[in-house]
Amino acid sequence: MNSTVRRNSVGWVLIGLLAAAILAALALGGCAAGRSAPTPTPTKTQMPTFTPAPPTATATEIPPTATLVPTATEAPTLAPTATPEPPTPEPTAVPPTATRRPVAAKPAPKPVQPPAPPPAPVASDPCAGIGGDGCKWHVTGGPSTGENGGRELKLQFIFQNSSRGGETQGSYFVVLEKDGQKLPVPDSVRSVTGSPSQGTLGKFNYEYVLNLDKLPGNTVAGNYTLWVLDGNGERDSRNVTFSVPPNNGLIWVQFDQA
Repeated sequence: MNSTVRRNSVGWVLIGLLAAAILAALALGGCAAGRSAPTPTPTKTQMPTFTPAPPTATATEIPPTATLVPTATEAPTLAPTATPEPPTPEPTAVPPTATRRPVAAKPAPKPVQPPAPPPAPVASDPCAGIGGDGCKWHVTGGPSTGENGGRELKLQFIFQNSSRGGETQGSYFVVLEKDGQKLPVPDSVRSVTGSPSQGTLGKFNYEYVLNLDKLPGNTVAGNYTLWVLDGNGERDSRNVTFSVPPNNGLIWVQFDQA
């Protein structure tokens, strides 16, 4: 009984002390709140004299992969050896075929008219510009040569008009050249009308003889050119050319007006 009373007394005493301590703490806190807090004196911050190096990154260790150890009861399975297959050749790339753009059809060219053929050249008149009646006389026989021993050059010509039945024509003579040199054939000796004479080579109505001393080289052999003149001395024929071999001094020519 007494011990119970004592315990209760002690408890009440402890409660009272605790309450007093709480009140004292509250009183001290109020006083402290009424007082102004002391202002701290600022302290100068010292500048660093070196630049700290950045921390070196620490390599992260990769944990080793755990190797599975087969148990004693499990027999290791050997992987079959693969038979190497020959490499398959890569297909050669075929370059793409260029697609041609369709070309627009060109219009058909207009037919080109061939140039008109030049006019046919006018046949030069071999008798124009030679004077006189031009080609009034043309050769219808000969020139022919005959052997006479070469002692002289004998001219036997016939001037006729076959459209009149071979009628002979008079008053014509010739100009004669040998090797480009004019021979002395006079204009006084001319053709005559009437019945023609008969020679060894043919009929004739004109005859003239040149001795060797009148011929260049004193021989009948050579190249000759002659043409016919009328009674007025005007040309009436084109040039007639011929050659005379040695000893053939007889010359025959037939002229015709038809």
